[in-house]
Amino acid sequence: MTSQAVALYVHIPYCLAKCPYCDFNSYAARVWPEDAYADALLAELAHATREGIFPRGVARSIFFGGGTPSLFAPRTIARLLDGAARELAIASDVEITLEANPGTVDEERLAGFVAAGVNRLSFGIQSFHPELLLALGRRHSVEDSLRALAAARAAGVANLSLDLIYAVPGESLDACTADVARAVDIGPEHVSAYNLTYEKGTALFRDLQEGRVDPAPEELEVAMFHLVRDRLGAAGYAQYEISNYAQPGREARHNQAYWRGTPYLGLGAGAHSFVPRDGRAVAAATSDPADGASYGTRWETLRDPNRYMESIRASGAAIASREELTRAQAMGEACWLGLRERRGLDAQQFAARFATALGDAFPHVDELLADGLVEWHEPYLRLTTQGLLVADTVFASFQ
Repeated sequence: MTSQAVALYVHIPYCLAKCPYCDFNSYAARVWPEDAYADALLAELAHATREGIFPRGVARSIFFGGGTPSLFAPRTIARLLDGAARELAIASDVEITLEANPGTVDEERLAGFVAAGVNRLSFGIQSFHPELLLALGRRHSVEDSLRALAAARAAGVANLSLDLIYAVPGESLDACTADVARAVDIGPEHVSAYNLTYEKGTALFRDLQEGRVDPAPEELEVAMFHLVRDRLGAAGYAQYEISNYAQPGREARHNQAYWRGTPYLGLGAGAHSFVPRDGRAVAAATSDPADGASYGTRWETLRDPNRYMESIRASGAAIASREELTRAQAMGEACWLGLRERRGLDAQQFAARFATALGDAFPHVDELLADGLVEWHEPYLRLTTQGLLVADTVFASFQ
């Protein structure tokens, strides 16, 4: 019998400074309880797998996110990966990603991460323009980025991902063009290119509300989106998700696990987990598949790192909230998550999981087709170029 594929996320919430646009669960710190936090991560993993909270499947991806995971020592990352191998089967071709900030790594440190088992690095470059880094509140310099990327290659990293942010206040189309060109010249295997968003609760959102920053005009933001897409596409980076581009075979397997409903376990303060249920199993267990049976369970851990560690020490778990998905929730989420990918939503898989056709569950799909926001590429329903520009509106229509 084939073991179930699972994904493992490890959240390391500590940063040297909090970026003004960041709404992730992260905390600025000069020192951090590295060993104690790693103890808690390993205890949480053991509790989740041994108590049957999470399936002991085959991990096809492991992702260290944050925060700034590259602040932790390679020995700690090695210890965490050893712990993962005790609790889960690890695929022979597992993708192990570590997020890193330029300025926090050198060749020796990166070589240590590789020796620990990391085979993919994701660098938060954001821009190659000093004034845009300043506007984003980034602590690293352009020179830091170039040194870090070169050091990663020298350390033997063959799978590099690079993050860019565009539509930064004051950014011109020429500056965006130059950032993309610089990224292409460096030649990472993967590029994530995000338009700047003003998330509630962030310092940048407060600056926007109080008139201290002027957002990029909508028409410029749209022009930048098309420029990024066209230039990366011409350089051999296929757009496989709204903001993600990859050379052939270098798509982020871990992110695909989220979009495709694979079970994922999030360890650490404020991490999220999800275990789906197959609609066919639900239908077999009840005469009415909409009668309140769960179509999956998701939960979030305590966000404060100190409270998280205290709870883990006390009970092995630190769950702050838990939710059982209804059939309606699961169907809606399957749609908008599937539409994030450029291949689109697999209508055949949807029908098999929920025992109903996509058009019967969501009749408004015909309107989206008529409006030119989605199109069929059998068996997938996918966003059109026009739909990509209003993706959040399309997604909301399935909620």
